[in-house]
Amino acid sequence: MSNYVLKYKRGNEVKYISHLDFVRFIQRVIRRAELPMLFSSGFNPHPLINIALPLSVGVTSDGELMRIGLDGDFNEQFVMDTINKTLPPGFEIIGIKKVEGKEINFNKINKAIYQCNCELEKETKVDIPSFLSNTSLLVMKKSKSGIKEADIRPHIHSLECTQEKNNITLKMCIDAGNNYNLKPDTVIEAMEKYIDGFKTTFYAVHRCALLADDAELL
Repeated sequence: MSNYVLKYKRGNEVKYISHLDFVRFIQRVIRRAELPMLFSSGFNPHPLINIALPLSVGVTSDGELMRIGLDGDFNEQFVMDTINKTLPPGFEIIGIKKVEGKEINFNKINKAIYQCNCELEKETKVDIPSFLSNTSLLVMKKSKSGIKEADIRPHIHSLECTQEKNNITLKMCIDAGNNYNLKPDTVIEAMEKYIDGFKTTFYAVHRCALLADDAELL
């Protein structure tokens, strides 16, 4: 019995697959690859697959993580190559590590890095230092208790912007995980509220990495 943490990409071809559909899809992929999955014990056993911080629908990524359990001891490269051969375009395993216990603990993830490519209604000077100088950034945020006003400023660790006329690229490091999960959409919403003339007509979100104390887990 062995556990493996896989790092994988999700491209434009598969960005509209929901989390639950993705879990079912991975189960089929592993079966098709003829790798023996480990199952939980109990009355209703299920495959041992754990996805770190599920990706929002419509978001692409280079740094997703999942843990799978296999009934056997397999070479890491063999597992990665075997799964990649059965994956459709848009998915690719780019890293793997065989782990013992909680050697790589998804619960420690507390930040994520995102890149957002935005199109603005009109060319607008985007002054990031001035935006971040606000002591609070109040927006309406959905929580378990409903939608309420929240200050997201403490949860933005860095924000960079490159601009060419009305096209901008934002790169941000923000809180993510069990303690507090800030979506890049909410940061853009705050920018529309606090930066004069800033209004997006379209933006695409890409997750670059998941971090635990400023370091990638794999």
